[in-house]
Amino acid sequence: MNFSHDVIVIGAGPGGSSVAHFLAQGGARVLLLDKAKFPRGKTCGDGLTPRAVQMLDEMGLLGELSAQRRSIRRFEVIAPNRRMTMSPIPDQVGRNGQALVIPRMELDARLLQRAVESGAEFRSNVHALRVAGDGRHATVHVEHGGHNEVWTAPLAVIAIGANMRLLLDSGILKRIPETMIAARAYFENLCGLSDAWQLRFDGVPLPGYGWIFPIDADTANIGAGFFGNRRSRASADAFTRFIANPALQPLLARAKQIGPTKSYPLRADFTTAPTHAPNVLLVGEAAGLVNPLTGEGIDYALESGRIAAQHITGMLARNDFSTAALNAYDAALRAQFQSLFEFCIFVRDHMCDKAWLLNALVAMANQRADLRARLATVVLGGQTIHGKFTMQRALRAIFKPT
Repeated sequence: MNFSHDVIVIGAGPGGSSVAHFLAQGGARVLLLDKAKFPRGKTCGDGLTPRAVQMLDEMGLLGELSAQRRSIRRFEVIAPNRRMTMSPIPDQVGRNGQALVIPRMELDARLLQRAVESGAEFRSNVHALRVAGDGRHATVHVEHGGHNEVWTAPLAVIAIGANMRLLLDSGILKRIPETMIAARAYFENLCGLSDAWQLRFDGVPLPGYGWIFPIDADTANIGAGFFGNRRSRASADAFTRFIANPALQPLLARAKQIGPTKSYPLRADFTTAPTHAPNVLLVGEAAGLVNPLTGEGIDYALESGRIAAQHITGMLARNDFSTAALNAYDAALRAQFQSLFEFCIFVRDHMCDKAWLLNALVAMANQRADLRARLATVVLGGQTIHGKFTMQRALRAIFKPT
């Protein structure tokens, strides 16, 4: 069978644009689809961790994107008792630590443009309905221009974030997994906004967190996320409670909210989630790759897109779309992320629900620079332990001197 494209990528967010960029850069014929017309907004915290910054650098985008927005060099953690500790953003691969906050309207449009510049073909307003593979090729059923069509390629990649309808209708997911829930809004005219990321455990239900991510000198993405009740209404209530926190009132005294408060689910079930089906690979949040401690997903989308592209390149070269080849992709994702996610789940479920422990960690961090740096590393997804998880081993991983 002759194919017009080697790979059909469904979803043009960070994961889809990443895999499309790396594949097209290597010479593959890539068709990138999205149901939306770009630029389009995406409900998110907008934070880019040092790992995500490194991926932007690898994609040749860091210079222009960092020039457009304020660089974040510090990270602040506020305990339930409102005591604060601060650490510089940890260094990343020989580079001074840096994080960014870029609204998804801007970030996703530029990532998509990068994929197209690399050679991917993009089509918007295409709604994927179902994907199936038979070991030889993937069949993608879509609705496009008011008509149902069927497109085929040797492989398909699904990168649709938390939208699980396609995965359920394709039989890749058997049931809806448990999700985290978050809500956020943009505020301008903030008073005394710092140049640091803030992660706050005061004024939110535990285990949960609030955040203040500055976009520029007086504008920020402010939100709250939690792991209990998953209803959208509950997340809006948690957000309202968070911004009513007396500690935030000096910051919000003259603030104006820009646009509505938006709630969104987060799939953080990677440790048990499927990552492939016949002739189909999943990347980013479609594979549950959202940090189960912090809700961060942009980095994991970008990284898994690169990993998927590396494996797809080999599969195409060998004309090998076997279960063994798909399992090799799964093994690569597990090697990169499984222990990290298991550690973050343990910290979330056994430590972040205890106000007294969070208070103690922050108090101790203020006495030890190495502990401050280690807490920042844990929060930013760069700390893990291997083997059986116990409270003693988790505490040792955090507290051990460097």
